[in-house]
Amino acid sequence: MSFFTGGPRERPLFPVPEQELYAFNGRHWTDPPREYIVPAVLPLAQPLGRSERTIVALRSVEVWPQALTLRITVFSRDSLVDDPAEGLIDHRRKPDYNGLLIGVLYADGSRASSETISVPSASEPPDPVLRAQPVGGTRFAVEHEVFLWPLPPAGPLKLVVQWTDREIPETRTTLDGGAIRAAAKDAAEIWPGLRKRQVNGLPVRRVGKQAALTPEWGTSVARAEEPGSTPAE
Repeated sequence: MSFFTGGPRERPLFPVPEQELYAFNGRHWTDPPREYIVPAVLPLAQPLGRSERTIVALRSVEVWPQALTLRITVFSRDSLVDDPAEGLIDHRRKPDYNGLLIGVLYADGSRASSETISVPSASEPPDPVLRAQPVGGTRFAVEHEVFLWPLPPAGPLKLVVQWTDREIPETRTTLDGGAIRAAAKDAAEIWPGLRKRQVNGLPVRRVGKQAALTPEWGTSVARAEEPGSTPAE
């Protein structure tokens, strides 16, 4: 009979880092498929909004098979942020209408903007997705990528920028939605023929010697040790 009556406790689950690249999951609305696709790049550099000391500029457009990424840099003659990794376009539950805002208006009237929080979803959303994130730079030139799904239809795609604190009024810039859509055919797949995951969800492991799932996402490769019998003293 064991002196200690309690068995080993369950340990928390943690995601296992991917060890192999599997086929694309088909969720084009969540993020750029940068691990699978080399995008077509359109050199559409132009200012989107400006004041005496600040310029918001489009540097290029990366076109994926079903989405696009706007490469946007904010330039300033005075310091914008202490840490460029923090970025300037901030999705909030309560928008800061004095801060830098960006939005898009499709030719069919649908729209998306940084006014709202965009959370990746497992199912295809009914409305366009706009998600901005910082990608570095300096205190005087802060870089962002703005992910936009889906591709625009033919017709004008309007980019809208406003930054009240920096005296940039609402400014609209028109891009050719048809040209962007046509460029998607030039996006190149990197790894054709990748195998698919066998099950949905995240692979998990337990801390210590408890179970982990193999890259095939199903077979237990280790188990917790069972307590042995110890003579009573």
